[in-house]
Amino acid sequence: MSGTLDIIVKTCDVKDVHRYEQPRFCETDKRTLIKKCLSSLIIASNNRPQRTFITVIDDGSSDECIKNIETILSKSFHKTQLIRRTKNDYNEATLQYFERARDSARALVYCVEDDYLHFPYSIVEMCWFYDHAFKQLQQQKEIVLHPFDDPDNYYHRYMSQSYIVLGGRRHWRTNNYTTCTFLTTPSLIRNNWSHFENFALNYLKKEEINENTTINNVWRKENVQLFTPLPSLALHMQYTQNIDKMVDWKELWDMIPDMA
Repeated sequence: MSGTLDIIVKTCDVKDVHRYEQPRFCETDKRTLIKKCLSSLIIASNNRPQRTFITVIDDGSSDECIKNIETILSKSFHKTQLIRRTKNDYNEATLQYFERARDSARALVYCVEDDYLHFPYSIVEMCWFYDHAFKQLQQQKEIVLHPFDDPDNYYHRYMSQSYIVLGGRRHWRTNNYTTCTFLTTPSLIRNNWSHFENFALNYLKKEEINENTTINNVWRKENVQLFTPLPSLALHMQYTQNIDKMVDWKELWDMIPDMA
């Protein structure tokens, strides 16, 4: 079923692209955050015995950050690649990130941003649940997984009817919203390419362009089902309002070694 997996990571330590400037709740610089989050991802992927390929697309990071990334990737049990973009351009880097996922020859692709802190068995659980959900839905729907149980999904503006299903080690809920971090098949991205391309080319350039007006339209299609875990399998280390209160983020942060 799930078989081979491409993990594609986008990193950048020189600029924060979010429109609203706030300190991250972990109160650390971006370079340290990348080290922690990438280390957690390598640990999680090392726990997956099946063939896995890891590509980091770096968007103009500092030499020190690149050195850290190279050291962390060297600890992987799987084949890795670092693509270093010397020009910092969020839109071009995001387009390359999505293109890499679109053109993947693997069974599954996991696109992941550089500020997601993973639990050690998150990749194993996600791939297991992908297979489980695909079978439960009688192979009639494309499956998408977002590893973070985002508090935004419980606010009135995003709240929607959800079904709760039983996984192997936790419950999962149906959902309609992700960031640019998600696990699915390359074919789903290929067949809905215009939405991913629109986000990549126009985010930050047009006020109305965000995930909800582009890629989330794919997850809402009748032949697609998005799930998120309860509680999270990876934490979005962004702002105070993004804290998953069901998880002790500091405990996970302290547990993950700095592999750089």
